[in-house]
Amino acid sequence: MGNRAIPPKIIKVIWAKSGGRCAICKTEIIMKGKENNPYPIGEVAHIEGLNPNSPRYNPYMKDRNSYDNLILLCPTCHTKIDRNPDYYTVEKLKQIKYDHESWVDEQLMTATLNTTFAELEVIMEYLISAPIDYLQDELTVIPPKEKIHKNELSKEVEKYIIMGMIGIKQVEEYLNKNPDHGFANRLKHGFVQKYYELKEQGLTGDNLFYELWNFASVNSNDFKKRAAGLNVLTYFFEICEVFEK
Repeated sequence: MGNRAIPPKIIKVIWAKSGGRCAICKTEIIMKGKENNPYPIGEVAHIEGLNPNSPRYNPYMKDRNSYDNLILLCPTCHTKIDRNPDYYTVEKLKQIKYDHESWVDEQLMTATLNTTFAELEVIMEYLISAPIDYLQDELTVIPPKEKIHKNELSKEVEKYIIMGMIGIKQVEEYLNKNPDHGFANRLKHGFVQKYYELKEQGLTGDNLFYELWNFASVNSNDFKKRAAGLNVLTYFFEICEVFEK
């Protein structure tokens, strides 16, 4: 029998690369609960089935919970692929996943190129609203490539960092034009505090990056907010306020 316990770090990557949307119908699979607290209704589905009686089961597969064998779907599409395994073959589902993640990247790139002060303002006001309990020492600036290697960030995350660098100058301009002279400093300390909180929870590498990205994006799957959040995260990454030196 298969092991249903998909590692949390794999689940985070699947959700991030899928843009919080079903890979088939593109529906957002985050719902608003009480007090607008979001909760997921998406399902991480196995492409090659988990158990012998599962659709598309491959008896020779070793790691059924690997990233390559998982796809994020809404409950309806999950049921649909498992009831129609002759149509939704392994090859077809892998192509659907690849096409969907490519589409998500395209939407993010478009949103990044078109990020305005309006999107940044939503993100900044959210980030600065969090109470600051403690501050940490600043980290020493090192080249981004070296920092990526030092923190064991994947090629996939490196791609997002490069994408986010497109908007760094705009983030810097926004901060410089803010009439509140203490705004940038409070924003920095609040962001760094979140970084250390996540580290204390045991998050590292890609998982830490994706969680910080969620935080910087107001935990939204809206592409404009995701792009603005990525710009802010990359800004702090480049000036070495987050991640290890």
